Amino acid sequence: MTGSSCRFSSRWPQNAVFWRESGSGGFSNAVNLTSHDVNLTLEPSSSPLFHGESVTFTCNMTGGFDSNWLYKFHRNGQHIVAKSDVSNSLQLHLATDLSGRYQCSAYRKDSPGINKQSNNITLSVAANRPTATVTADKKTISEGRQTELTCSVKDSAGWKYDWFMHSFSEAQIVNNAVKNTINIHSGGIYWCRGRRGSPAFFTEPSEKFVIEKSLSNQATVALQHSWSQIYSGEAISMRCEIKGGGSSMREYEWRTTTSKPPSRESTVHIRASASATSNFWCRGRADPFSSTEWSQEYHLRVSDKPRPVVRADKRLIPVGGNVTLTCSVDYPTEWKYYWFRHTGNFSDVKTIEEGKSENAISVSQGGMYYCQGGRGNPVFFTEESHRITIEKRVSNMAAVSLEPDLPVIYSGETITVRCEISGSQSNEWVYEWSKPISDTLPMNEYRIVTASESSSGNYRCLGRRKQDLYSSTEWSNVRTVTVSEQRPKAEIIADRNFSTGGTVTLTCSVPPSSSPSSWTYHWYRDEIASKPLELKSAANGELVASQNGLYFCRGGRGSPVYYTESSHSVTVDIPATDRTRPVVTQQPNWPTVYYGEKVTLRCEIQGQPQDWVFEWISPCGAVPSTQNETLCLGYSCNGHYWCRGRRKSDPQDVTWWSAPLESTYVSSPESVLTVSPSWLSPGASVTLSCEVKDSSAGWRFYWYKAVPDLLHVFMIYYRRRRSLYSSSGYNFVHLPGTIKGTVENSYIIHGQKHTAGYFCRAGRGNPEYFTEYSEIQFVWSADPHPAASLSVSPDREQHFTSEPVTLNCGGNSTEWRVMTPSRISPLYSDIYFEEVNRFTTRMRAHSPSTAVYWCESESGEFSNAVNVTTHGGDLILVSPVHPVNEGDSVTLGCKLRSENFTSTVGFFKNDKLIQNAVRGELSIPAVSASDEGFYRCEHSGEVSPQSWVAVKSLSPSLPVSLIVGLVVGSLLTVLLVALLLVTLRNRLSQCHRTNQTSTAPTNKQDETPNQIYSSLLQGDSAIYESVRSPRNPVNGRV
Repeated sequence: MTGSSCRFSSRWPQNAVFWRESGSGGFSNAVNLTSHDVNLTLEPSSSPLFHGESVTFTCNMTGGFDSNWLYKFHRNGQHIVAKSDVSNSLQLHLATDLSGRYQCSAYRKDSPGINKQSNNITLSVAANRPTATVTADKKTISEGRQTELTCSVKDSAGWKYDWFMHSFSEAQIVNNAVKNTINIHSGGIYWCRGRRGSPAFFTEPSEKFVIEKSLSNQATVALQHSWSQIYSGEAISMRCEIKGGGSSMREYEWRTTTSKPPSRESTVHIRASASATSNFWCRGRADPFSSTEWSQEYHLRVSDKPRPVVRADKRLIPVGGNVTLTCSVDYPTEWKYYWFRHTGNFSDVKTIEEGKSENAISVSQGGMYYCQGGRGNPVFFTEESHRITIEKRVSNMAAVSLEPDLPVIYSGETITVRCEISGSQSNEWVYEWSKPISDTLPMNEYRIVTASESSSGNYRCLGRRKQDLYSSTEWSNVRTVTVSEQRPKAEIIADRNFSTGGTVTLTCSVPPSSSPSSWTYHWYRDEIASKPLELKSAANGELVASQNGLYFCRGGRGSPVYYTESSHSVTVDIPATDRTRPVVTQQPNWPTVYYGEKVTLRCEIQGQPQDWVFEWISPCGAVPSTQNETLCLGYSCNGHYWCRGRRKSDPQDVTWWSAPLESTYVSSPESVLTVSPSWLSPGASVTLSCEVKDSSAGWRFYWYKAVPDLLHVFMIYYRRRRSLYSSSGYNFVHLPGTIKGTVENSYIIHGQKHTAGYFCRAGRGNPEYFTEYSEIQFVWSADPHPAASLSVSPDREQHFTSEPVTLNCGGNSTEWRVMTPSRISPLYSDIYFEEVNRFTTRMRAHSPSTAVYWCESESGEFSNAVNVTTHGGDLILVSPVHPVNEGDSVTLGCKLRSENFTSTVGFFKNDKLIQNAVRGELSIPAVSASDEGFYRCEHSGEVSPQSWVAVKSLSPSLPVSLIVGLVVGSLLTVLLVALLLVTLRNRLSQCHRTNQTSTAPTNKQDETPNQIYSSLLQGDSAIYESVRSPRNPVNGRV
């Protein structure tokens, strides 16, 4: 026993348990060992063993070799047949099916009954041959250094090692070495294998292991161009430069981040790509396994292919002149320049300059020019520049002619506009037109087959040479074509000095008379109740008529013929005897009569006896004979009226038909009201003016004041949360002294202090015929009303679009509405989002607008009016929405939509700069009347809208004497009003009693306008009218 190991032998078989005890009293684990008389061993004894390996089992007696013994070997209890059972060894060439439990037995030759058994050995055979593995402490060897390689066979022992190397040829460098490591000093490909047993069993060779030798020379990537920038598509060269030994390199290696290595030469050629900007490295290699270190990274920056810009000092080459063109591209000195010219739609592009260092050229021909830059070999070109058009003027002159050349062309006529170019044929040119309709054709003639008002305008032309479309004439002179949509109407002048059996000369003309020779005149005779008969046309427009009848004419010209409207009719009635001719007259003799008005036609016969029966012919048809010489018309027909008389006592005695009376009726008239001024100022009067549109005299004018009526106003519906108001909503009362109307068409109101609305209308005739009511017109006051007020939040006049604005009504009423002129019109101005409740309107304008707003209450009051402006820009003026009191301090501001001010702000009054402010504010310590005006502000090119800043003067205190006078005057006024009320009450009582006792109408024509107005003030609802629409039913019609 030595140290920690113990060795023993036994002559006899035995079984014992062994353990180990330490000096400190500790015990190891116990093992059970069995000794046999026969001992079986295996060589090699390494595990695992592999298919193809050779092993030897040896069976020995524990007491030593004795030739008197015979031996048998068993696998898994089965006897292994051998050539001789005398030998104590068994050699096997392993296969996987030889795995198993092996044992041997010995028996004596002289006593076969004595049999001894050996120990068991389990043999495991792996099917696959093992593979050696090579590892190294480093893969690259610096010059003068070495590295250690290790060969190993995984999970196996008992091997010896063979080493191999390949540099320029394959060679075995170590054979059957017990040590599994070697030290090497040079680069190459190394591999190894393991061997054991006899005959030798070899593992599979290891993978080849590459060892690089690093040279001390330094590699650098260098671009072989001096350009400031590389562009996509450009061919470039890069060189790998080796410091101190480049000539010894056999080849070069390149590495990049975007593609495979481009070459093994010292210089590589690539095409740059902006989408694949990459990094490059290189190194030199002296032999396959000796190289320099990789170079530092070279980052290649590639930009998109550039596009030059062409500039011209002018775009038009005058006759005999030239134009200078300049081609601009980044880093201009690195390029050469190429110029190109295109001369027509289908012509080839011509190169006019190629590879010049100068980037400017002078040209004297028209065309479409562009340029490119180029550099390198092969040449790399930039993108083509944009095209620039250069026009050249030629000496030929263009002129526009018209056919027919008339000052006025009428809608439907045919006209030819022609472009004529001096000194050339028309087929040498392509024509351009400047005219009202943009359907340009490259022809020298432009034919308008059916003229219309859109054909009116200025016409001019120019010509371009077909062989060079950029060489053209100057624009021609302008010829103006005027097309009238109103078809002209022929006019007749008749010689009315009729004589018995004579003739009448009729003359037809077409106004205006500036071109009478262009017309041919066509005559027609229309005898009463017969079909018109076309007569012979006359070029001079005259016709000598010798037959009675109704004559009219019209003019015609052009091809195809364009006809005017027919003229009015002229009656030719040449008396054969001394018959009487009646005359038709109209009363009232108004030049314009409206549908629904009553007029009277009278058939007057000179020296008329009393026994005439009158016959009438009207445009509406024949009228039955009447005893009356008058004809009353209501809804009447436009046209001519004739009359004649027939004696009752002698029906054969008939007068001539009268000359026709033409009567024209038009639709209902409209009243138009204007107010001046629109905004009230202290002490100013208000003037109302009422006009009847397109009408004449004979009118009386009626004046009304609007009173809000909230009971009849409802929001019709909500659509996308926008409220739409109906167009009704006002009662109105006559203004003082106007119940019977006024002859004057103007009315002046004194002492108006607050916002108010007004209407007017006119009437004439008996029974009186009324116009429509006018649109309501307002006069606005910015001063607050004691019973009604309007406030704005934010409290300023100007606001940004999409900014919420709140309008709030306040005062002595419980129901309010916020009004603006667009809500009264039937066409509601849908420019803002709006929410409405009883007192407040919240709106958010989505487009710029400026409008006046005011409040109206259920009790009939109007509030002060305010201007509200919504601005779509980024800058507004902050100014008070109400007038400011004289002497108060006021601060005006300038506000940006979403930023802070970066520079000074300019404030303007009446378009004159008054201050530059850093903080964007303008302070007025004590305002006066001189500060009143329009203000605006400017910042960095942005301009706010302007707003009116109103200053309200404070009235001085009244003297005591004036106060006493006012009090006395007030008392007298109260007494007069009381007396007037008593008188009015008595009259009303009388009227009431009369109505109870008689059905006859009461005559009130003796009441004065002031009395009637006073009754309105007392609430006489009979005189109160409601306005339901700006277009109200009048005269029994809607």
